[in-house]
Amino acid sequence: MPTYYGKNGELRFYDGTGLPTPGTQNYIVLPFSEMNLTVPEGANRPEEIFRTDRGQLAAISHYIQGLDDPVVEPIPLTTSFRLISGVNKNLIHDFLGLRFASGQQATWQAGTGPTSLVTTKGKSAGRPAGLTGTLIPLPLFTDPKKVCVDVECLWDDLNSSKIGRLLSECYFRPGEQTLNEAPDGVIVQLNGQVYGQVKDLTAFSAGAVIT
Repeated sequence: MPTYYGKNGELRFYDGTGLPTPGTQNYIVLPFSEMNLTVPEGANRPEEIFRTDRGQLAAISHYIQGLDDPVVEPIPLTTSFRLISGVNKNLIHDFLGLRFASGQQATWQAGTGPTSLVTTKGKSAGRPAGLTGTLIPLPLFTDPKKVCVDVECLWDDLNSSKIGRLLSECYFRPGEQTLNEAPDGVIVQLNGQVYGQVKDLTAFSAGAVIT
């Protein structure tokens, strides 16, 4: 029986350059070991509100749909992993826009060059409306410095197959992210909010890698 705890694999962050055209996004690659990932598998559903016949349970009693607030709430994402030796640690901070969002940098750029990045907020298929299930893209943030990226993760399986997740439109608050250097390695702890969908993944998306 295969197990997935303490697995090795690869994590990629993608920006929104060229979307919705496939294969146009910029991304960075983070090989990892000993990853722990906690994320719900989707957004909640609207509340069901029970209606009676003037306070009495009757054959005409029924449910009505509540507000769509639970549908649009961000999904919490928590992950920690040990970086493979040689990975550019500063590239993570730059690509997630941590110093840009905290006002330390005037532009959102990453990598050698560097490359200007584009948020993925509002660029995915969106969330399904509670009553109809119609996919509605969520709007941009009011604050232009709050930027989102897409997260793709694949774990190595025992049979050389891949299992993973796509987490679209992820925002990482600068004050909730940590990078801990120790004699035996570098541990990254990330806490994000997923505003898009959570999907199964068996292969990475195409794009232009940033180093």
